[in-house]
Amino acid sequence: MIKRITFMMFLLSVVSIFAQNYPHYTIRQLQFVPDSLLAQGNEQSPRVGDTVQVTGVVMVPAVVNPTFDRRPIMWAGARWQTYLRDTNYTSNAWAGINIIQNDTSAAAQGTLMDLIDTAQVVTITGVVAEFGTAGQTGTQTQINVLTNPLRPVQFLGSKPNRGQPVEVTIAQLNNGQAANLLSGEKYEGMYVIIRNVTTSDRNTSTSSSTPFAINDANGNKIFVHDQSGYFTRRTHKLREWEPPLDGTTIQYIRGVIGQFSSSASLPTRYVIRPIYPDDLLIGQSPAAISNVRRNLDVVGRNQAVTITATIVDNDPGGQVVEAKIRYRVNGGNLIDLPMTAGLNNLWSATIPGVNQDSALVDFYIWARDNDGMISLNPVDTLRNKYFYLVLNRPLRIQDVQYSPFGSGFSGYNNYRVTISGVVTADTSDLQGDGNQISRRVHIQNGTGPWSGITVAGLAADALRRGQNVTISGLIRESNNNTVIDSITSIVVNSSNNPLPDFATVSTADIGTLPNGTISAEQWESVLIKYLNVRVTNENADGQPGPHGGGNSNFGEILVADNSNANTRVELQEGNHPYHNLWAANLDSIPGNIRIRLHNTFTELRGILFFSFSNYKLVPRKVDDFVGFSNNVERLDLVADNFSLSQNYPNPFNPITTIEYTIPNDGFVELKVFDILGREVKSLVNMNQSAGNYKVIFDASSLPSGVYIYQINVNNFQATKKMILMK
Repeated sequence: MIKRITFMMFLLSVVSIFAQNYPHYTIRQLQFVPDSLLAQGNEQSPRVGDTVQVTGVVMVPAVVNPTFDRRPIMWAGARWQTYLRDTNYTSNAWAGINIIQNDTSAAAQGTLMDLIDTAQVVTITGVVAEFGTAGQTGTQTQINVLTNPLRPVQFLGSKPNRGQPVEVTIAQLNNGQAANLLSGEKYEGMYVIIRNVTTSDRNTSTSSSTPFAINDANGNKIFVHDQSGYFTRRTHKLREWEPPLDGTTIQYIRGVIGQFSSSASLPTRYVIRPIYPDDLLIGQSPAAISNVRRNLDVVGRNQAVTITATIVDNDPGGQVVEAKIRYRVNGGNLIDLPMTAGLNNLWSATIPGVNQDSALVDFYIWARDNDGMISLNPVDTLRNKYFYLVLNRPLRIQDVQYSPFGSGFSGYNNYRVTISGVVTADTSDLQGDGNQISRRVHIQNGTGPWSGITVAGLAADALRRGQNVTISGLIRESNNNTVIDSITSIVVNSSNNPLPDFATVSTADIGTLPNGTISAEQWESVLIKYLNVRVTNENADGQPGPHGGGNSNFGEILVADNSNANTRVELQEGNHPYHNLWAANLDSIPGNIRIRLHNTFTELRGILFFSFSNYKLVPRKVDDFVGFSNNVERLDLVADNFSLSQNYPNPFNPITTIEYTIPNDGFVELKVFDILGREVKSLVNMNQSAGNYKVIFDASSLPSGVYIYQINVNNFQATKKMILMK
C-alpha cells in the first residue's frame, strides 16, 4: 500500500474549508432494495439523483501512483474509479458501492480523488446514479463525484488493510448466466471471494472485456470483467497477462461484483472484477490446444484435408496421452479420427476427401492428459466449431461470410482467398466516427444473406462505389466483423455498375441480438433497409444531448418498425447531415438535421455493421434516409379515452396541427382524404403507446379544398373535415 501520510494534515485543513450540509448516508442506505422491488426487476437505488455524502474504506486507488504513474488501476476511460466498502468489515450485504469521477480535467482535480489509497477511510460527496440501461442489461449503482461545485474528498484515517472478502457462490449471483437479483443484488459493489471453480470461454483478444468465465458444477457461470489493468490484454493493461486455459481449476478468485453485458440483448448478469494480481489463485490446468490449422485454404471435391494442432500439457510431469479430431459431414454422425504426435508437440490427422459439391465439414479437437483431464478446442462445440466447405466452383463472398453455428466466424478465417463483388460503400460514404471506428469499404456479390464483406486496409481507399472488383487477401475477424485484409491484389474489372438491391429486413431480425446470431449475422456488410420506422430513443446509450459531463452519446439511435423491436442506427460514421446531437455544435451547422424521439422514416437504408457489442445499420449518405418526418410529437403520457381533435388553425395555409389521444397501446393510422374519398396523405402508420399526440400536416403540395382526416386505432375510428385555403 502506498503511504501518503505527508498529505494528511494538508487534507484535513482543506476539508474544514469545504464542509457542506449535504445529507450523509451509509452505503447500505444507498444500495438497499427490498425483495418486493427486486422481484419486479427493479434494482435502482432509492436515492438516484440525490447529492449525498457517503463514508467508506477505499478498496483500490484511482491511479497507480499520483506522482510517478497516473495510469488508472480500474479502467473507466478518462475517468477515475474506485470502490468503497462499509467501515464495518463484518457487513456481508449491501456494503459496497462504485465511485466514479467523470471529470478529471485540471479544474476538477481539486477533489483529491487521485490521492486516495487502499484501506483509507474517506467521505466522498457525489450524485447517486445508475449506470446501464434499465430493462436491458441491468444497472449498477454508483456515486458520481461532485465536481461542480467542487467538493474534495475528506480523509478520516486508515484501516490496517482492505479487509477479508465476503464468501459467495456463483449460484448466489447468477442462475445459469442470468442475474439472480433476489440473492445477488446485495453483493453489488462488494469485495467477495469465490472458491473451487473451473474456467471457460477463454478470450485472448486484445479487445475483449471478458477474458474468461468461471463455472460451478451446476452450470452456473460468471464472467470475469477486465476493469483492473492487472487482468486485461486491452490497452489499459498494467502488466503482460494471459487468461487461464479453459478447464483450469481456480482455487479462488477475489474481486468486486458489478453488472456488465457485452450486448444489450444478453440477460442481466453479474460479473466479478478482480483488482490486484493476488486476487486469482490458479490450480491445475488441462492440456492446451492451439494453432489449429488445415493444409488447404480452399478445399475442392475429393481433396483430403490434413489438420494440425499444437497440444501441450504445461503442468509439472504432465503429458498428452491421446488426441483426436471429431468431425462430421453435413451434420451427420460424428467420426473420431485419431491424431498422431509429431515434433514440437504438433499433432495431426487427415480428414478424407468428400465427393459432394458445397458439402459442409465441421470438426473440433479432443485431447486427454495423464491426469485424465479433457481439453476441447473450441470449448463451445455447438457455436464455435471449425468448419470448411467442399467446393467444385469458384469461391464467393457468400461462402466466406457463411457462419452456420452462431459464432460469427468464417470457415476461411486466417486463410487466403480470392473473391469478387461490387463496391457498395467507399471511404467517401463511411468516414468513421473520428475516433475508434475508421473509414471503410464494403463489397457485395448479388443480393441476399451472407453476400457482403468489409475490405480492410489502405489498399481499399482508392475503390469507389459501383466498381466490380476481384480481391485477393487474408480473411480475418476484426472486432467481430469478417473482413478481407492483408491484400495482395485488387483488380478493377469494371466501373459504374448498378448496386445490388437493398434487402428488406425487419428490425426484429436484427434487434439487439448478440454477436453471431444467424438472423442478424447473415446481413453483416450487406445493403439492407427497414420500412416505416420510428425513432424510439434518440440516444441509445444515454440521455438526449451531447457526449460529456457523464452523458454517453456515440451517435446511435434506436428505431423500430411495425414489429415493435428496437434496433440501432449509427449516425456518426456516414457522410450525411442527420445527427442526434452527439456533439454540442451540431445544431448550429447549416443544413444539419436533428433526429428526435418519434421522428419517422418511410425507409432507412444502409449497411449492417457490428461494433461495441451491437449490430447497427449505418446509413452512408443522405439518400439512405427516405421519407423523413418530424411531424409526430408525444405531448403527454396520460390519456383517459380515445379522441380526435379539430385541426387548428382551420381554415389553414398550408400547415395545420391535428391532435389525438389513445388510452391504450395500439396500431395507429391517421390519413387524409380528398372530398372524393381518395387517400392523399398518410400521417401516422405505426404502433404507438398510450398518450396524447400532436401531428403537423404540411399541405403545400395539395390544391385548395375540403379534406377529410380519419383516425383508426384498435376499435376506435373518428373522422373530421378541414379546409385548405391558398
